[in-house]
Amino acid sequence: MIVGALSILLAGLVFAPAAPASNTTQPPPASPRVEEAPVPPLERPPEIPPQLLQPAPTPGKGRVAFVIGGNRRWCTYPDDRLVRPPKKPGTFEKRNEVFTFGYQFTMSAVKRGQADVPLMLYESPIYHTASWIPAFKLGQDQKSAPARPTIASERERRKKPKEKPVGPDTLVPLWHEPYRCVTMPERMDFDLDPGSYDIYMAFDLLSRDNAWVHRTTGFLTDVPVEAGRRTRLDGLVNFKGGSQRQVELQSSAIEPEATASPAAPEP
Repeated sequence: MIVGALSILLAGLVFAPAAPASNTTQPPPASPRVEEAPVPPLERPPEIPPQLLQPAPTPGKGRVAFVIGGNRRWCTYPDDRLVRPPKKPGTFEKRNEVFTFGYQFTMSAVKRGQADVPLMLYESPIYHTASWIPAFKLGQDQKSAPARPTIASERERRKKPKEKPVGPDTLVPLWHEPYRCVTMPERMDFDLDPGSYDIYMAFDLLSRDNAWVHRTTGFLTDVPVEAGRRTRLDGLVNFKGGSQRQVELQSSAIEPEATASPAAPEP
């Protein structure tokens, strides 16, 4: 049973980094050659829009009501990579170097017995946290003077070439600080066919190489769904500060059916 659940979960995790739906904002090109349009200023921090349905489930389906606890905040960082290459001896680490170009929140489900048919329940818009602009707009024109001819030793010639100096037209990443944090809604609704589901949610990052990767995830197995009934799914999205981010699906239960008030006794 455990092996089956893990295989179903794996199928869901493979599904999540798929290309975003067509109705979302497209990510920046992998190798930008021209300046991108400036990001408009925000009047308020970004919020993930809720998905709320009619009070009654769709006929023949059951309602999953995802209730979100915690402060419902999630934040990212300019360098939010899960794995960073080892630092080479004698080199200085570049602080605040930008590798995170955007993020997206998704929720998916896999019905028990149908592991090869994952369901995308929700895709948020893509929140862009960086864009490419010419270096001269950031005052980073560091083009050096032409090098003078020198006689290098064999050892020096074998060294790795130095990075090309930044010129005025070199495209460099500009970090958009107001977009790095997002707020979740209090609740989301999903209608599903009756059955047992494994459900997961994830915050995925868009890298400077135009690739998507999971950053924080949460999952719960054996979530019951019955036709005409409501299943409460409790989760937690909580930003504690620093790198402490909680993204969890904690419990699920079918709520009791509403019962009519008992008839008054006859006189």
